[in-house]
Amino acid sequence: MSSLKTMVKEKTFPYVTAGLILANVVYYFIIALGGSTASPAYMVSMGADFAPYVFERHEFWRLLTCMFMHFSIQHLGGNMVYLGLLGWNYERIVGHLKFFLIYMLSGLGGSVVSCAYHQLSGEYSVSAGASGAVYGIIAMAVYLMYVAKKRTGSVILLYRIAIMLAFLFYSNFVNGRGVDIAAHIGGLVFGVILSLIFLPYKTKKQ
Repeated sequence: MSSLKTMVKEKTFPYVTAGLILANVVYYFIIALGGSTASPAYMVSMGADFAPYVFERHEFWRLLTCMFMHFSIQHLGGNMVYLGLLGWNYERIVGHLKFFLIYMLSGLGGSVVSCAYHQLSGEYSVSAGASGAVYGIIAMAVYLMYVAKKRTGSVILLYRIAIMLAFLFYSNFVNGRGVDIAAHIGGLVFGVILSLIFLPYKTKKQ
């Protein structure tokens, strides 16, 4: 019975992933039609994360809206490719609701960490993108592969973990210019914490 439930779950369509990709793409083109997404001032006016506005004006909604905003089509495409690749597999494993919660809460966590870092450091910059949420999903994937490796002893899973970590290293350090590393770190940390909270023993076993 347990195996049957697992098979059914894995065959369900990852509609949360599809919906998130659609929301990001649609919102990008709505914003792009009204101005330049490369303009920090314009992006702030449309809801990007900007620490002084969040803390001084109490515009906390920016922590959410910035997750669906991107500075260029390349920025959008990179995040959506990773969301699509990871979501297609892992949403069907952990379930739609848990995947959605881990994605959204990791993204919010990344926004909070980024905003707090810029406020405390005084290095104010405009932040936007789904990277924090995507990094939360990456953390979840690495966590699940690690658990599976401990249970099965599969060497292949170690290679997959290594590939994930190599991507993180490349994104943060090799291509670090203009990257909001604080948001990435925040998304990773929240992704691990949320995985521990939302993924019980039964899910990890599957």
